[in-house]
Amino acid sequence: MDSLNRKHPLDYQECGVAEVSADLRIIGGRRAAKDSWPWQVVILNRFREPFCGGVLLSPQWALTAAHCVRRRLWIRAGEHDLSEQEGTEQEQKVVHSFVHPGYDSSTVEFDLALLRLRSPLTIDRHVRPACLPEDGDELPPYARATILGWGKRRNEASFGTDTLHQAEVPVIPLDECRLSYDDLFISENMICAGFDVGRVDSCAGDSGGPLLHKRDDGAWTIYGVTSFGDGCGQEGKFGVYTSVAKCIEWIRHIMQIQLL
Repeated sequence: MDSLNRKHPLDYQECGVAEVSADLRIIGGRRAAKDSWPWQVVILNRFREPFCGGVLLSPQWALTAAHCVRRRLWIRAGEHDLSEQEGTEQEQKVVHSFVHPGYDSSTVEFDLALLRLRSPLTIDRHVRPACLPEDGDELPPYARATILGWGKRRNEASFGTDTLHQAEVPVIPLDECRLSYDDLFISENMICAGFDVGRVDSCAGDSGGPLLHKRDDGAWTIYGVTSFGDGCGQEGKFGVYTSVAKCIEWIRHIMQIQLL
């Protein structure tokens, strides 16, 4: 078993460090500086249209929401402005999608999926993996996290934004979050984040994107995957994210068995 663990693709790579520093939305956020989030990817449908986000875990693996999975998908890394060809983009077809076995579309429990790319991406200043948390490593209440995406900036907007946006949001205790979602299931496998007054939130098109926190060693780590919410940036409502820390064993297992 030790020999298998030593071969794991996550064990020997630098992660969570960008050459361009992020200046700390999405709803209520700001434009991100190019190359400040090199692990952010955009998920494309069969028509090569962007519709979800994701995060790169290694040159050949990306993480997104289970509800973003389709029969045919592509991912594009090194993307910043969807309206322009900037010369930094890398695109790969998804050859295998692995939906978390606990995913329940009615409760949106374990809304998580791993995407295996046909060929590894080239790691450079524009394309790099984010770090994963340790098993059970949870963010404390009210810790500030960063969310990213090309989704709508207003609930009433018809389309998303062309340029990648970022925002900082506090992690909300689940008990408090449950009070705002008394008609929806909020489980221990979810993370809630946002402001009680609203305005800063993820929105349509941001699904599958990351909720990130900078570790003490300076590495950006993905703690949540954008799952759902009640509208976008509404007062008294929070964004809900799948907890990545609760799924680490499954993530590592899927990536490991694909090597054998």
